[in-house]
Amino acid sequence: MEILLVSAILMAILLANNIFLYKQKVKDYISLMLIFGISKCAFETLWTLFDGQDVPIALKYISTGGYCIAFVFFSIYLNRYLMERFGVKMKRKWILLYYGTPVAVITLLSITTPWTRLLFWVNEDGVIESMVLFESLFQGMVYFYVFSPLLIAIYFLTLGKKKRPAGGEIPTSVFVFGAIAPIIYWIQILILGEGADMYIETSLPTSLALVYLVTNLSTHAVLDTKAHIEAVETDLRIASKIQADALPPAAPDFEDFPQIILRGSMNTAKEVGGDFYDYFPIDENHLCFLIADVSGKGTPAALFMMKSKTMIKDYTLTKDTTSEIFNAVNARLCENNDEGMFATAWIGILDTRTMTLQYTNAGHNYPVLQRKGKPCELIESVHGLFLGGMDFTRYKQAEITLEPGDRLLLYTDGVTEAHDCENALYGTQRLKKILDSTRDEPGEKALENILADIRVFADKVPQFDDITMVVLTIK
Repeated sequence: MEILLVSAILMAILLANNIFLYKQKVKDYISLMLIFGISKCAFETLWTLFDGQDVPIALKYISTGGYCIAFVFFSIYLNRYLMERFGVKMKRKWILLYYGTPVAVITLLSITTPWTRLLFWVNEDGVIESMVLFESLFQGMVYFYVFSPLLIAIYFLTLGKKKRPAGGEIPTSVFVFGAIAPIIYWIQILILGEGADMYIETSLPTSLALVYLVTNLSTHAVLDTKAHIEAVETDLRIASKIQADALPPAAPDFEDFPQIILRGSMNTAKEVGGDFYDYFPIDENHLCFLIADVSGKGTPAALFMMKSKTMIKDYTLTKDTTSEIFNAVNARLCENNDEGMFATAWIGILDTRTMTLQYTNAGHNYPVLQRKGKPCELIESVHGLFLGGMDFTRYKQAEITLEPGDRLLLYTDGVTEAHDCENALYGTQRLKKILDSTRDEPGEKALENILADIRVFADKVPQFDDITMVVLTIK
């Protein structure tokens, strides 16, 4: 009774670990195997309690029949799991034949054994006696399903090495599992003797072997997952570095435009982000700068970001106006865009001779204009839908003239939509206020102050979106 109890407890602990620690589903093969293993121990305990006692005969047949059915299900699910690990695939009809037939046979024999006496019989003294099919058919069937994977593993590692299924895995733990059960079984016999039948049952050897097998397989799966995660993290770090290198310097020095100061910053919510900014001279009299925010986050957004950034720069060097640039980019981004990715964007081209700024807003946040000696104001104009939305979209453009001392701030919605612990948004009013307070500060200091103020406002709430800004200052 103690051995049966210990066996059930071991398998129950394994089942709990499998579900809660290793996050497996109850219907996976290991979990089902452990459920029927626990059931087998429970029915075997009832069998031991009822044997020779003055209890209804029906309870004795129920305990023995339940034991047989649970044991067969246990061995079948163990076999099915190991065969799957080896990469052995079977057609549905063969699965039903290979696994369904024994279940049907043992279930039928268990139900009819009170009358047929083929598996068990309760004699006149109330003692449960095993019959001829229990010693031959039932036990042979159980041992076949439990230990046949070991023979298959040996075959795949020796004579059938070239026939080993692609992706199959022959873990060493399977061989140790195949050895532990018989070793413990014979140790029990040597120590306890063969006289007391309950002590030479296979429950404890099987349970201890399963402890080794399941623990090793689960640990192996966890280590594989950890290694995979580490590889992904390494790739993301490299991708983050590539993305950062693709952006222009945060503090560029345009020697041909000494009166223009451009500063940029980007803080991604994940390792890679979907925001981007850029600034570059078109010719000796024109300077382009832009900002954009791609839908989504993570790697897909980063890939779409690189694609969009490259297109915008290419078309900027070949088109005459900001509207023509976005018309061409939008048409290209709509091609084969099955994932429905898109980007809001703002682009400006500054004529450094007249300080006339031509710009187009494709569904992006309103820039903040800070005139010298005046409070901040929003340039509230949108000239078309976001990029990548509809290929027939035609963008417009507008112009403003900048004066010495003016400043223009571009930003993504990660700034204004940052929220605190009460889900209040940072908003444009607070943004304008903090920009006003940095009127006499250089551009990079203004960006630093805005970012610091966002973090104070968020009050340790994790950043959920990329925060990207570009500030243009006219000396």
